[in-house]
Amino acid sequence: MKNISSTVQAINVLPGSMAVYDRKLNLLASSKEWQSGVQFELAQLNSSKSDLLDRFDASLKEAFNFDTSYFVEDLPAKKIRYKYKFSKFENEVEPLVLAQRILYTKPEEYRKEELLKQTNNVAFIGFWELNLSTKSIYWSEVTRKIHEIPDDFEIELETGINFYKEGADRELVTQVIDRAIEYGEPWDEDFTLITYSGREIYVNAKCQAEFENGKCVRLLGTFQDITDRVLKNEQLRISEEQFRLAFENTPIAFLIIDIENFKILEVNAAAEQVFGYSRNKFIKKKITDLYEPEEFQKNYLLIKNLLHQNSRKFENEQKFVGKDGNSILAKTYFSLNCDSKGVPKKIIAQIQDITELKKKNDEINRFVEVTTNQNTRLINFAHIVSHNLRSHSSNIGMLIDFLKNEKQEEEREMQFEMLVQASSMLTETITHLNDVVSVDINFQEKEQVNLYKFIENGIRSVRGLMVEVNFQIVNRVAEDFNVYAVPAYMESIILNLITNAIKYRDPKRRSWLQISAERINGYVIITASDNGLGINLERYGDRIFGLYKTFHQHSDARGLGLYMTKSQVEVMGGAITVQSKVGEGTTFTIKLHEEN
Repeated sequence: MKNISSTVQAINVLPGSMAVYDRKLNLLASSKEWQSGVQFELAQLNSSKSDLLDRFDASLKEAFNFDTSYFVEDLPAKKIRYKYKFSKFENEVEPLVLAQRILYTKPEEYRKEELLKQTNNVAFIGFWELNLSTKSIYWSEVTRKIHEIPDDFEIELETGINFYKEGADRELVTQVIDRAIEYGEPWDEDFTLITYSGREIYVNAKCQAEFENGKCVRLLGTFQDITDRVLKNEQLRISEEQFRLAFENTPIAFLIIDIENFKILEVNAAAEQVFGYSRNKFIKKKITDLYEPEEFQKNYLLIKNLLHQNSRKFENEQKFVGKDGNSILAKTYFSLNCDSKGVPKKIIAQIQDITELKKKNDEINRFVEVTTNQNTRLINFAHIVSHNLRSHSSNIGMLIDFLKNEKQEEEREMQFEMLVQASSMLTETITHLNDVVSVDINFQEKEQVNLYKFIENGIRSVRGLMVEVNFQIVNRVAEDFNVYAVPAYMESIILNLITNAIKYRDPKRRSWLQISAERINGYVIITASDNGLGINLERYGDRIFGLYKTFHQHSDARGLGLYMTKSQVEVMGGAITVQSKVGEGTTFTIKLHEEN
C-alpha cells in the first residue's frame, strides 16, 4: 500500500478536483477540492436517489475495462455542467482509476446552450453522440422522435446504422464514420432513413470528431429531418422539367427576357418559327427589336406595372415584326418569374401568332354579317308580303263590297275608279317585292323616291278602311320632297305607320294621322303623329320595338309591325324613335340620311 499512500499524499496537495478509486469503487484518495465539492454533491445525489450517481458509478467501472471513460454531470439549478474523465493506471498492487472533474460549461455558456437547445427543438434538430471508449450512443429526444423509436428502445452502434436504407446510404454512413474516427474528417451528408415504424424519410446528419492524445474518443453531431425539403426540391425539379418540356415543345412562342435591359435570354423552337430568327440571332436582340414602330410604347406602361409588381401578369393583342419584315398579330401573355423571396428576376413572354386566325375570324364575321343581313331581308320580305299584300287585298275587298251595295251610278263610278287605283297599287307593290328579291346579297340598294307619292299611295291602299272607320290622314309633305330609300321598305314603313294609327285609334273621338317631313343638318326627319290610344312608355318603353310585342288588345295585333319598321329603317342606315302619352296619342320620328 506504500504506492497508494504516496498517491494519496500527492492528491491531497494537488490543485483541482481529483480522486483515486479502486475496482470496488472505493475512494482511496482525493484532493481538497474534491472533498469539499464532489463528495458533498455525490452524497446529496445518493440521498435523493438520483440516477446521476448510478451513471457516475457506471462510467467509473467502464474505465477499468476501456482505460478511459467520461461522464457529464448536469446541474440545472446551478446552470453549470461538469465533465468527469476516468483514466485507468497500473499500480503495483492493483489497477486504479484517477477521476478528474473539470468545469465543462460555465453559467453564461449554460444559458446559451439551453437557448440553443430550445431553438433546435423548435427547428426539430436533434443531437447524437458516439462514445468510442464505451461504444455507447446517445440520442437526444428530437433524434429519437425522428427515428420514431419507442421510449424503451436501446440504442447501439449497429442498430443505429441499420436505420439507414440498405444499399448506398448504409454504405456511405459506414464510410464517413470510419473516416471520421481514423482521420478526424467531419461530414455533412443527406441520407435516406427507414424509421422504426417503417416510414421512409430523408435526413441530414453532421459530425465532428473529438481527439485526445492523437486518438478519436468521441463523435458528436446533429440530426435533422429534411423530408419536406427533399420532396419540395423533387417537386421543383419535376416542375422545372415539365416547364422545360413545355417550353421546348409547345406550339406557342416562349421568350425569357431580362428585366433590366429587356434582353432576350432564351427562346423555344416555336419562337424561332414565328419570328424567323435562329436562337443565336434571338439572344443578341432585345424584346423591343421585335415590335412594330411605336408598338412597344403602347405596351410599355403594362410592362412597367408588371415590373413594379402592380400586377403579376397581363395579356393583350400586340403587333410584332418578323425577320422578313412581315407583320405578326399575336395574343401575348406576360408574367414575372421571381426568386424564393418574391424578387422579380425575369419576364416570361408567351406569344401566339393569330395573324391567320384573325383573317379567318374576319372572314367568318363577314359571313355571319352577310347571313344575318340575308335573314333580316328574308324576315322583312315575309313581313312585307304578309302586311303589304294583305292591306291591298283588304282594301280591294272592301271596295268590291261597296261597289256591290252602291245603287247610285255616280258613286259606283267613283268606287270603281278607287278599285282601279287599288289594283294598280297592288301591281306596284308586287314590283317592289320583286325588287327586294332581286337585290344583291351584300346590300339593299337605295334610290331617290318621292315621299309625298308614297304617302298618297299608302292612303289609297287603305281608303276603304278609312271610310269605314271615319279616319282622316293629313299628308303635310311637299309634293316634290324626295328621300333616298329602298322603295319596298319605304312603302312598308308608310303602310305600317298608317295601319297602326288606324288599328289603335281612339273609338271615342274622330281619329286622325298627320305625316310631315323636313331636312335638318344633312338628315331627312319624317314625323307621323296621331291622336290614338297612346302607349305607356314607362311600362313598355324598352320593349316597344321588340319582336312579337303588343301593347293593346286587338284581333290583328301580331307584334311584328314596329319591329319590322325599325329593322327596315336601320337597314337603310337610319333610326326611329317614339313619343307617346296614354289617351293623347303617339308620334314616331324617322331619321334618314339626306343623300345616298
